[in-house]
Amino acid sequence: MNGMNYFPNYYSIEDIFVTQEKVECRVNTKLQRMGFLDSGAESDDLEPGKTVNLPLWYIKELKVNNAYFTVAVPDIYRNVHKAVCEAETTHIELGRLHPYFYEFGRYLTPYDRNHVIGRIIFETLRQRVRHLLDISKSDGQAAKAEHRLDNIEAKLHEAGVRTNSQYIEWLQMTGNKIRTSELVEEHQKKRRRADRSDDEGDVLPNSKRATL
Repeated sequence: MNGMNYFPNYYSIEDIFVTQEKVECRVNTKLQRMGFLDSGAESDDLEPGKTVNLPLWYIKELKVNNAYFTVAVPDIYRNVHKAVCEAETTHIELGRLHPYFYEFGRYLTPYDRNHVIGRIIFETLRQRVRHLLDISKSDGQAAKAEHRLDNIEAKLHEAGVRTNSQYIEWLQMTGNKIRTSELVEEHQKKRRRADRSDDEGDVLPNSKRATL
């Protein structure tokens, strides 16, 4: 749950939020007794050409994008596509488009037959990473609120602000001094004990000869 990727953790709250999102799907063939999926259906069956909104977790279980359903690319990624082509994604408020822009897109990538979503989320982050670095060096909270980052970007921003603060403290020598690790200290103690034992072994025979 502490990682940037929520998928491996079944109980991740962020992952639950992402997979609860509903996605528009088009019915490709007649589905008997599946009319309950469409609140406006007039029969018990789903007819070809109908569109239904299904939660992402349900789509994963159904293994959609087969002969039965086709997943539509959400409008939020279509809106970003033009900005990606023009390399102007830094002005986009991803948090307003979707609070989990990258993670939601990652889930949708396997169902995108044209491979558009994968390129969009990759290019968006590639273009915005330098911008994230810049605002991490400025006033942290003000920059974060102003630019309305997505959830992953917000975590990267917080990590950047924290790292930048630690770096400044190190430059100004206000942070903790560099200390020897416990493993090295223990190794040094053993060497000192071994050296003392060797010295005592050398001294003892000389003292015996002196008494003689």
